[in-house]
Amino acid sequence: MQRLAIAHQAGADEASATPSEAIAMSHSSLFRVTPLILLSMAAILSGCATAPKGGAGSLIASDVRLEVERDRPQSSRQQRIDRAAIAQAKTLHVAPPRFADGADTALSPREREVILAGVGRALCTTTSEFFEVVAAEQPADIVLRSEVTGVGLTNRGVAGASLVVGALSPIPFTPRLPAGMGGLSADVVASAADGARVLEFRWAQGANAFTTDATPSRLGDAYALTDVLARDVRRLLRDEGDGRRRERVDAPVRRRSKEACLASFGRIEAGKRLARLALPLTPEFVEAKAGGGDSGR
Repeated sequence: MQRLAIAHQAGADEASATPSEAIAMSHSSLFRVTPLILLSMAAILSGCATAPKGGAGSLIASDVRLEVERDRPQSSRQQRIDRAAIAQAKTLHVAPPRFADGADTALSPREREVILAGVGRALCTTTSEFFEVVAAEQPADIVLRSEVTGVGLTNRGVAGASLVVGALSPIPFTPRLPAGMGGLSADVVASAADGARVLEFRWAQGANAFTTDATPSRLGDAYALTDVLARDVRRLLRDEGDGRRRERVDAPVRRRSKEACLASFGRIEAGKRLARLALPLTPEFVEAKAGGGDSGR
């Protein structure tokens, strides 16, 4: 919407100008656009933030040997998984996520609340496609626990500048400025009913200039990456090996499970959900405060 308004105004100004003025305006526009093109090219050359170096949390023991799926500065994935045991599971409970000791020293209590709500809701609603989600007091074949081990903070000024560049750029889907981006790291453990661990997953991801939208909030990137974490956990839980994948549960079960997730981790107001499609709303604004009136992602 911002880009359309700017383009409309520019076209109106140029249409009402004399030929000599129009040429001058065209040259002026070129000089304004050139830095935007250069910034976009820079984003293409350096499009990812370094993932936060989260310390080892308390969920996964230091002597556990994890298989390295990916080990890059921008993202890492390590896991140990019992696919046969997971394939037998039908029900799942998602425990409230928590922060590892020392992982939240730079965050306010409200910021911690926002990140934990995002992690919990994302893990629950995403895995509910393949498992029936049950409450804590009900027996579950799998209990999913998570621990945030690191939060890379977003530079609000650079994120705001990225929004301005995107609005002014003539290039569709202009990448955001490749600086000041944040990230997230977490450990996720799935335990069977007898307490045996069927999944231990260590995960870290930095924001991407192409796929992570800029939001003028310190938590903007970390909050956005909760969905990426959840999708990676879902991928591990649905893959039964040998090219086989778990089938989605029936639609009525999915609906009940999603309601259970929202009851546990809160809803995002319908108006805010719609506004997020067009506006860079901050996570602090989107997420309801604990005990507040907002009651889905």
